[in-house]
Order: sequence, then C-alpha cells, then structure tokens
Amino acid sequence: MLKAVGELGEYIITEEELSPEEIFSQKNKLSKIQKVVCVVFDEKDNNLEYSGVHSEKYDSTKSDKYLYRIFNHRRYDLTPTARMASVEKVKKRWELWFGEYSKNYSNDKLIKSLREEFDRNKDEIFEDISKQFDELDKKEKKNTILTIKIKDNEEKYVGDFKIFRDIFREEAKKKFFTRKYGQEIESKGLGKCNLCEEECEVYGFASPFSIFTVDKRGFAPNFSQTDSWKQLPICERCALSLVAGREFIDTNLSKNFYGYKFYIIPHFTFNDINKNVIGEIKESGSIKYAKILLSSEEEIIDTIQDNKNIISLIFVFYKQKQGDYFDILKYVEDVPPSWINALFTTFEDVKTESIFKEEYLRQIFSEKWVNDFNEASFNGKNVWRKTPNLSSLIRTFFPASKRSGVYDKYFIDIIGDILAQIPINRNFLIKSFLKELRDKHANNEKFSETIISLQSLYLLIFLYKLNLIKGGVNIEEKTSLNTSEPAKIKEFFKNHETAFNSYSKRAVFLEGVLAKYLMDIQYAQRKSAPFRSKLYGLKLDERKMRKLLPQIIEKLREYKKAYSNLEQLTSEYLLKTEENGWDISKDEISYYFTLGLNLGGIFKGKGDENE
Repeated sequence: MLKAVGELGEYIITEEELSPEEIFSQKNKLSKIQKVVCVVFDEKDNNLEYSGVHSEKYDSTKSDKYLYRIFNHRRYDLTPTARMASVEKVKKRWELWFGEYSKNYSNDKLIKSLREEFDRNKDEIFEDISKQFDELDKKEKKNTILTIKIKDNEEKYVGDFKIFRDIFREEAKKKFFTRKYGQEIESKGLGKCNLCEEECEVYGFASPFSIFTVDKRGFAPNFSQTDSWKQLPICERCALSLVAGREFIDTNLSKNFYGYKFYIIPHFTFNDINKNVIGEIKESGSIKYAKILLSSEEEIIDTIQDNKNIISLIFVFYKQKQGDYFDILKYVEDVPPSWINALFTTFEDVKTESIFKEEYLRQIFSEKWVNDFNEASFNGKNVWRKTPNLSSLIRTFFPASKRSGVYDKYFIDIIGDILAQIPINRNFLIKSFLKELRDKHANNEKFSETIISLQSLYLLIFLYKLNLIKGGVNIEEKTSLNTSEPAKIKEFFKNHETAFNSYSKRAVFLEGVLAKYLMDIQYAQRKSAPFRSKLYGLKLDERKMRKLLPQIIEKLREYKKAYSNLEQLTSEYLLKTEENGWDISKDEISYYFTLGLNLGGIFKGKGDENE
C-alpha cells in the first residue's frame, strides 16, 4: 500500500509542481469550509498595527496562502490559521500560538512585531472576531477558519511571507521523526529507505498511516523508541510523496462506510501512472469511485475499464482514531477491475431473475406491491430507504444494532473476502440468514421475514453465480424427478438451480410451501394460524421434517383441502433425499424450509393446478 501511495504522491507533486508548503497543507480538512475570518494588521514604519476584522469567501486555490495544518498534539496549529469551532476555543489556540510557540521565532522582526501587537490588542481583537463570527449564519459558523492578513500596499496572507513558510515547512517536517511518549522522542538515522532504497537520512515516523505503534518500548526495535526508524525507514523525499499521496486519496478516494471508512487506491502495474486515470479520479471524485461497491446503479468506471491491463485496486477498510492513527480492519490488494465489473454485472443480473420481478412479488405480497424487488413500494410506501446494493444486502445479515447484536467484523470480512475472491463458508452464511429470519419469525413480523427471505436468496444466488460459496455448486447433479412437476415449480427450480441444486433442498423447500398453504387457510377461516406453533421456531432437522409432512397433509384434509400434485412431489423429493442421504446441515434444512414458507405464494393462484 505504501508503495502505491508513494508513487501516486510523487506523480501528483511532479505533475502539479507542488511546493513542500502545498504538500503539507491539509486541504482535505478544509473541504467544507465556506468562510474565512481575517484579522488584519497594517504595516507602518516597519511595525504592525492592528486594523480590524472582516470575513471573506473561502477560496480552495489558496491552500498555500492559508498554510493550514494541525500539530499532532492538536492544541494549536502550525500557523495562526485555525478552524473556528467557537470563538472561545480559537482564542485558546491563538493564545498558545502567539505565546509559548511563536516565541521560538521571535528573533524574526515580523513575528516579534506581530506578537507584541497581538498582546497589546488581544481583547479588542477577540471582541471584533466575536462580532464578525456572530454575523455568520449557522451553517457558515460550522465551516469557518480564522487567519491573519498583513497589509502594506496590498493585503497578504501568512503564506506570502517567507518566515511563515519556513515555520510551516520545518515544523511540519518534524512529524516525520518526532513523537511524544511521555517525553518527546526523535527517531532518525542513516539507512536504506524502505521505498526508494537509497542510502540516506531516514525517519521513523514518516508513514502517513500509523501502521505500527511504539507507544510502549516493548514494541520498539531494541526496546528503544528512538530506533523506530529501523522498523520502517523512509527518506524525506519519499515521506513528502506519501503525504501528497495520502492527501490525494483522502480528497478523492475515501468514503464513509457504515461507521467506517475505506480507501480505493489505484496501483499502476508497470509503475507508469496514467494521466487519464488521475484526471478521471479528480473529475469524478470519491463518489463515483466508491460506487464500485456501494451503488446499485450500473456505473462502472469507464477509465478503469479502458485501462484494465495497467491498473489494479487496493481496498483499505479502516476505523479512524485520534489524529492520523487508525485501525486497518481489512486490506485487500491486487483487485483487478475485471473482477469489480463481474461483481457489478452479476449483482445486476440477479435482479432480473423471475422471483425478484413484480409479477411474482405480487403473488407473494398481494396487489399492493409495485415494481421489481430493488425499486419496490408496498401500499404506496417505498420498501427501501435507499436502493439496495451489495453492501447493504450483506449488512442486513451482519448488522450493528441493540436488537440483533454487533457483527461489524464479520461484515467487513465478508466484503473483503468477496473483493479478494475468497469463497464464503456456506454454513456460516446460512446461520447468519437464519439468525435474522428466526428473530422476525419469533416476533411475528411476517412482512419483514418475507423481505429478508428474498434478500438472503438474492445474496445466495449472487455468491453462487460467482463461485464464491465454499464447497461450490455441482450443477450436473441430478435434481429433477422422472415424474412430471407442476409447471410453475419446474420453472422455479430451473431458474434458480444454483441455490436449489439437491433433492434435499427442494424437498424441505416444498414442505415449507405446503406449510404456508395450510397456515393461509387457517388464517382465512380463523384469523389465526395455530400450526405456526408446530414449526419449532424454525429450528428443524431431518427427523422433524419427516414428522411435519404427514401432519401438514392431515391438517389440510381437516380443512377439506388437497394439493395433490404438490403433496406428491414433496413426498417424492423427500423419498429421494432419504435414498441419496441428507446432504445439507440442520441450519440449511431450517433455511430452505423458511424460504418455502415465505415464498410459496408464487405457486398458488386461482385455478391452481396443484389444488
């Protein structure tokens, strides 16, 4: 990852002719800034005099003028440019900057005069700042920075003065080799740079990503934190490239992700960065790139498609901590654009299957259902807050909630495994489906139970189509019977043979369909479905399946109903299962039965041939 980020940063520095000040400026942290409150000092007779305060519109092209960067200790900033959360907080930051910090540079005439004038007038200055800040609207107040201007013939920003540029550059550079662990530690020495392999002075804290920690001496080389440079030695030139590279991906290739963040970092196969790709990233930004995984719309990145032989992608899922520190939760490298395309195409392909079309869904939910599964509304209300996509589908079964529990690690792992083309454990997946289905069943949330059944089937078919289910699918296995199947059932199993690829799966599914028919009849006549209590809370096994089928048929007869074709077909599939052996787990038995229980409506209608 560091190599890819460094190469990207080196390209950006060269292409945009960036100075060290521009590289160190944290432009991405100012991306939402709208206003700049300026404290103006007039230069008269080689001295500064406080003039007043005004506000102006923020200009993103002036990053080298504002010189904004936060110190690691976060108490104040490298220059007087600071974000304004409130007047009280920014006052503390300025008092520290003009006090203990800037006195280190008070031998400079400009800094000395500025400090003295600030001390003489700070009460008036902050009174004027407060008045100016109060005039801003609520949204602007949340997105404002404070800086200074010095006026002679024209108004100049801090970045227009050499002393401020020197302070900014030298103080920012210290980040590469200093840390405070109780006391300030310096870590630098002569060695070979980990990235460019040149022998030169190298630094121990130059990685823009805190990949390791030496806050405890036991984690440091030779138990000495000053020797940290030996663990990941990086030279100044490569350190600057990493800073520029991280700034670029923070600005263009970072996306919030269910409480986490992730980067999509392009790695150019032949170390020859393609100008068109970088241009496309800048134009489209993180939104379009992030839609690789997070959108249900067919918006594959054209540039990546066109350059698929020279680029691969690195995905980094992380949790932000204080400052630049973060925990990497999942790291996946060498993801080819062709695989991203396959994920997208397959996800779109699944939604065209018959079970997810409006015609079938109306049979399941009633005429109140409108549109196909991913664009649906029911009874005039949208089923989804946002159009379903791969990530939201997976999140359904690996949630973070008080009711269901927190399954963040599994959620990120599943996403990462799919990107890395690592098959998912089938039993683990089915168990996760059942966890949510049983919860809805126990709380009698019929609509939600049916929705989740469809979501699970969608995800299961998606993974089977991509051969991402551990154990694979043997499509050649004989699963149809010699006897004639009702047309709707035959068509269903044919259309979804990846998910229903064994006698046992079909047997328990059809038994679930029969159970649904029975409970529908009970509810129609009694406004209750007492047979529901016979389903063991959807915790089923082979013995219970053998026991349930005759009970269902017997109850149907009590209501003077017979679904002869379906009953016979279910019995035959169950018999074949017994002959060939049960090839699915207890959880799979429960899951496929539940699918039949919730989706069986597609086989029933007026004049149904099964009845």
